[in-house]
Amino acid sequence: MDLCRISGAVSHTSPRLRNGMPSRSFSVERNTNMYYCYILSSSKFHIFYFGSANDLKARLKQHNNGEVKSTKAHLPWKLVWYGAFSTEKEARDFKGESGKAFAYKRLVPVALEKDFSTGRKSSPKSLT
Repeated sequence: MDLCRISGAVSHTSPRLRNGMPSRSFSVERNTNMYYCYILSSSKFHIFYFGSANDLKARLKQHNNGEVKSTKAHLPWKLVWYGAFSTEKEARDFKGESGKAFAYKRLVPVALEKDFSTGRKSSPKSLT
């Protein structure tokens, strides 16, 4: 899993998410045969993290409890996007370079635009 830095933070979550977690009514989540690719945002450090897991709720708890070495230093994390895949390979492939390129082109700009429209006054300094 990679830690990706950009100038900006995401405050918008999908309407299907409640408190940064998929709602109970989202039936695909209960299917243990599904695999997920997800994007987390650290509001404190203004960075994104791309990951994959077969239990999205448990994995997000691990990230926010400091149990994941690569994300421990950037708590707290907020789920900003996830996609469900039928195989682990599909989820991991999306998490790869072409999936990240898609996310930065299609998902991240929308999330940043919504962040600015809800009150952010300027972009934070880049963390390069």
